[in-house]
Amino acid sequence: MRADTIGLAPPLAAFRAACPLLDRVVYLANCSQAPLSLPVREALGRWQASWSELGMHWAGWVEEVDTARAAFAALIGASAEDVAVGTSVSQLTSSVASALVSRPDGWNGRTRIVSSTLEFPGVGQAWEATSRFGWRVERVDVTVEDALTADHLVKMVDDSTAVVSFPHVVYANGALVDPRPVVDAARARGTLVFLDAYQSVGTMPIDAPALGVDMLAAGTLKYLMGTAGIAFLYVRPEVRERLEPTVTGWFGRVDPFAFDPTALDYPRAASRFDLGTPPIVNAFAARAGIELIAATGPAAIRARVERLSQVALTCADRLGLRVLGPTTAEAKGPTTAIDCGSSERAWAVEGRLRDRGVVTSARGRGVRLAPHGFTLDGEVEHALEETAGALAALDR
Repeated sequence: MRADTIGLAPPLAAFRAACPLLDRVVYLANCSQAPLSLPVREALGRWQASWSELGMHWAGWVEEVDTARAAFAALIGASAEDVAVGTSVSQLTSSVASALVSRPDGWNGRTRIVSSTLEFPGVGQAWEATSRFGWRVERVDVTVEDALTADHLVKMVDDSTAVVSFPHVVYANGALVDPRPVVDAARARGTLVFLDAYQSVGTMPIDAPALGVDMLAAGTLKYLMGTAGIAFLYVRPEVRERLEPTVTGWFGRVDPFAFDPTALDYPRAASRFDLGTPPIVNAFAARAGIELIAATGPAAIRARVERLSQVALTCADRLGLRVLGPTTAEAKGPTTAIDCGSSERAWAVEGRLRDRGVVTSARGRGVRLAPHGFTLDGEVEHALEETAGALAALDR
């Protein structure tokens, strides 16, 4: 075993060995973009070879999209027919919104959406667009300093609520929101639950049907080790049969290859939320990344990132760094956000860290340190020491 994998269990050591970039930098930007792994590089090579050698190979390429769909479904405990493929979570949320606003009576006679000020903009803005059709969006008012909790959302859900939408892990500060109390409150009132799992899937076991959420969306460029340009949407069967998105396309039909421009038939499967020509190249990367995560094991990754969160919190306290959001490991996803005081300072810290071989991701006033299952304790400690040094340099 290589020296730089000592302290990692064998599946995690193999995970680390699959990412050559980790030999050269401390990589803590997984909340934004995962490093390129060998399996994903090989998958992209397979796509390039097929294009180079065969030119058009649509049957094989569409099969790859469906294989990626099935891989994502298996990772969240669902069936392939329960999952739609899109280009981004923003696009898929917009498709859901289009299906809701096109219903004459809303959802169960309701047109109120509950969200929060810590929703990712692409999701929150899709909900906000429903206001153009007479819908009402109300938000839990929390800041990046706060930890969004299930209790915040439960208090907002009432008999007028059509949808409650929230992130499983908040992108800005890593707060982990327990879906189960929200699902219980929503189910008692006939309210839909939309869970944005972009910052959680790949770092912990998730069983969407067991959680009882109606919809779960995520992309692959972060902890699923893929690239931008592809995302997935789980839709509970009992719900999707009542939703007909008007943001749609030819792959959202019963038979896309019927080539009938007058037909607007919706398949029973979640593919009714598919749009136009699918993201072929991205699907090759997505499948390989998801399979790498599945082989490593989300439970093992969760145990690792929870330990790394404790390391980060302890080290931040020692260095006098202010943590935004939760300050206990069990209340967090992988991200630990360090308060830099302003967005300008956060971007400056990110740049200084990159110059010193530490890759992080700034958002708002915080610089986010987001390890994965392959990250070492010492790398987190080193990154925080460099962060403290960068902030001190800005103050001089």
